Amino acid sequence: MTGLLLLFAPMSPAGSRWIMTAPGVVGHGARKSKEIALTFDACSTPRRGVIDTGVVNALRETRTPATIFAGGKWARDVAPYLRTLAADTLFEFGSHAYMHPHLLKLSSKEIRRELRRGARTIASITGRAPGLFRAPYGEIDARVAGIADSLGMRSIEYDLPSGDPDTSISRARLVKYVVAKARGGSIVVMHVNGRGRRTAEALPDIIAELRKKGYTLVTVGRLLAGLPARPARPGAGRAHAQ
Repeated sequence: MTGLLLLFAPMSPAGSRWIMTAPGVVGHGARKSKEIALTFDACSTPRRGVIDTGVVNALRETRTPATIFAGGKWARDVAPYLRTLAADTLFEFGSHAYMHPHLLKLSSKEIRRELRRGARTIASITGRAPGLFRAPYGEIDARVAGIADSLGMRSIEYDLPSGDPDTSISRARLVKYVVAKARGGSIVVMHVNGRGRRTAEALPDIIAELRKKGYTLVTVGRLLAGLPARPARPGAGRAHAQ
């Protein structure tokens, strides 16, 4: 797979994690900044999607901006609730594709269809076309990033996988891990679709401890404002249009 770069992410409580990234894909913000982005994946599944309202309540009660990467099918399943979130300026929405496939195994035509369907579904519910994209499983290469770019979405990965899907994780362990590993510019990934086992319980302490360290919690969009402008990539994604 040309243009594919494998980065070994920090050890998460759930174990090691390979993150695939490629040129033009954002893994973190400026390291000299004191800003950190908390992001929440909302992965689509064949079963009806749910939203962890405990996570949402913790963010609202602490007035913490966050970016939610929503799967299109998940967004459709929770559409009434999602519309209320879209009206709250705390929340920014990105796309997490429509379902949750291994995109690297798909043809370019299939990837384009999956990404376009996800973006259109999110836009129809939130009233905002997503300008950010996170690949399911963190699997991305130059081909996938190029297709996302051609659809108007910047590809976002992360440098701090929280490990919140780990069934054995405790609230205290989740707090300790995220707070210890966070750095300036970090993009932390957690879950808001019920896959975070202790996320809602741990979130208030994570937020409080990061702020105590002097960090400002921001959306990914705000974090990107501190990065150099995205370099021009002539013809990005066009070869994959068919």
